[in-house]
Amino acid sequence: MPNQTEPKYGGMKQVLAVSLGLFLVFLDSTVVNISLPNIMNDYHINLNLASWIINSFVLTLAILLITLGKIADFFGRIRIFLVGVIVFAISSLLCGMAPTVEVLIAARVLQGIGGAMIIPTSMMLVRTAVPPEKLGLAMGIWGAVGALAVAIGPSLGGVVTEFINWRWIFYINVPVIMIAFPFILVAFKGSRDVKSPFKLDVLGVIVVSIALYFLTFAILQGEKLGWTSTTIYIYFTISLIATLLFIFIEKRTNLPLVDFTIFKNKHYLGGILSNFLGGILLMGTLILLPIYLTQVKEFTTLHASFLITPLSAVMLVVAPIVGRLIDKIGYQIPMLFGYVFTVIGFVFLLKLTPDTEFSMLITMMSLLGTGLGIIMVTSVTVCTVSVSEKHVSLGSGIFATARNLGGALGVSLFVSITLSFLNQYANDVVADGVARFENSNMPDAVKTIAIENLQGKKDTLFEGERKVENFVIPQEMQNQFVAKKLEETLKQMPQAVEVNATPDIEKKVTATVNVEIANIEKEVNHIQNTIQSDAQGYIAEAMTKAFWCGLLLTCIFSLSLIFLRKKQVEEIL
Repeated sequence: MPNQTEPKYGGMKQVLAVSLGLFLVFLDSTVVNISLPNIMNDYHINLNLASWIINSFVLTLAILLITLGKIADFFGRIRIFLVGVIVFAISSLLCGMAPTVEVLIAARVLQGIGGAMIIPTSMMLVRTAVPPEKLGLAMGIWGAVGALAVAIGPSLGGVVTEFINWRWIFYINVPVIMIAFPFILVAFKGSRDVKSPFKLDVLGVIVVSIALYFLTFAILQGEKLGWTSTTIYIYFTISLIATLLFIFIEKRTNLPLVDFTIFKNKHYLGGILSNFLGGILLMGTLILLPIYLTQVKEFTTLHASFLITPLSAVMLVVAPIVGRLIDKIGYQIPMLFGYVFTVIGFVFLLKLTPDTEFSMLITMMSLLGTGLGIIMVTSVTVCTVSVSEKHVSLGSGIFATARNLGGALGVSLFVSITLSFLNQYANDVVADGVARFENSNMPDAVKTIAIENLQGKKDTLFEGERKVENFVIPQEMQNQFVAKKLEETLKQMPQAVEVNATPDIEKKVTATVNVEIANIEKEVNHIQNTIQSDAQGYIAEAMTKAFWCGLLLTCIFSLSLIFLRKKQVEEIL
């Protein structure tokens, strides 16, 4: 006789269906970055304006995740998920067709709205798709798909941009969704969409949106404007005031957008902290490694994007395995192993140099991918199963918001630390270069030009490839060298030398001086290449400072393991 409770579970087909929607959203959070230079060229815009192509998407997600997760309770999770997929498809088409950057940014906002519908509802739908004993595996698949999308975004963006056109990083979503949409409809055919009466804390939505907007904006712009700038202080202050006001409002309303009792659940709190850390470490690492591979190891952008693959491949393999393990032994031990592997991965990254071998790079990324894969899958599982049914939408929204904020913070934090040390190292590189030129045997006039060139490039020392433009002594200076050498030679000649012999002497002197000039230029170029080589070493060293931060954060956040001491789930009643 069939199990009477079995029909209420949609099974793995629903897990795969919602994971596909999640994949597209997470993919578009990273696929644009590598295509940004091409977009800037097409629209003839600067980096400041171009950055809003990314920021508009991130900000929209951050602001709306909690609210749209709550709204899904009123109108139905399946319905909101499907609407989100449709909105995402339409906005992707608009992004690809955008005639101006302003239209592209507006379309990215719309894309963010679609994404904010998909992410929390997909997490809720996975919970109801399988029985509790299979939830770990289901969340493992869901988490792996999301992590894979984030990790392969740069690779896919590089391939599409190089071989087709940057617009296709958006267009490609449309046929994929058109093919997948019937499968999604079939997967949820006959499933009951749970709804509740529409009761929304409008004031709370407005205030929390303000808080999240200013917080996310401050994080995104902190590195650019300076973390101690007045603007950033004002934005953080507004965010703090809005947050306190939001808490005050929520404590006194009968229809709170956020029920703060959810944070009394230690399992959920531990999962959120680890999830936040996962966002920081994954996005922070993914922003630095491509720079290392292209500027230090001299790989092409396309080649570098493929070399990041081990990080995503390992996460894809590890995630479902960890999910099954969680179903059997709980989540404290898997989370512990996740932190251990992550610590080991960052310890290896601290050894990063321009001469790091390919095999070591693969090892580093595999270890880090294993650790982050375990942490992210375990955190999403514990945050899903540890809350009661009435808190599922809220828990999903907070989880997604924490991951999003963590990712934004990771990028800003890792880049800020790296640039901070590079600014310090620039003075050392220039000082060493000046000393090399001054201690050389080249003419003082050449030394002056070479030193001025070096000092003029101080702000761009750590940009571009390792090879530098060859130094050429100005023609006017070359003529002066020839004239001076000819004058010295003629003075040493006997007075009886006939005037008509002077042209022959001049030819010989010119040939001799040209050889000397070539040797001088060769020496200057050698010193310049040495300086540039040192600069690449400093880039790697500056990145290790950011990885030290990653290691420290991992150790600090590992304390959240104390919240996961018990295997059983502690639901909020």
